[in-house]
Amino acid sequence: MNRQSTPQRSIFSASAVLDAVAQELTAIKAEDGLTDADIGRILGKSEDQAAKYRTGLAEMGVVAFAAAKREWNGRFTGSLDRLCITSRPGLAALHDRRAQSDVLKAALALSEALEDDDAISPEEVRQCRSDLERARAAIDAQLAKLKPAA
Repeated sequence: MNRQSTPQRSIFSASAVLDAVAQELTAIKAEDGLTDADIGRILGKSEDQAAKYRTGLAEMGVVAFAAAKREWNGRFTGSLDRLCITSRPGLAALHDRRAQSDVLKAALALSEALEDDDAISPEEVRQCRSDLERARAAIDAQLAKLKPAA
């Protein structure tokens, strides 16, 4: 039996990924008044292939994915980003207090990098990368609590 306070992890599967992409492409199509041919032009694909992506019947290659991400940013990847976060093993263990600590630790690392010359060098970013990655995961987990826009 699951406790009510234990969040249920989303299932990460091929069909869930295809559904997330299809959901966003369908919303973009409706919101922007696009046709499948319009989407296909942006993705560098045919109208038929764009329709398959939009209905979850085909897996999208990385070049088409990058074109969609470039064109629509979070509008395109929002559902997929949430799926990747909410299906992540150990998500339930990322408590709010720990999230706060991870974000503050990254902020401190950046602040310390600024102390000597008012700039953050690539080497300083490299040195605090793990702190920055943990902070990003903590922020993503907080944002994942929001329901997608209807």
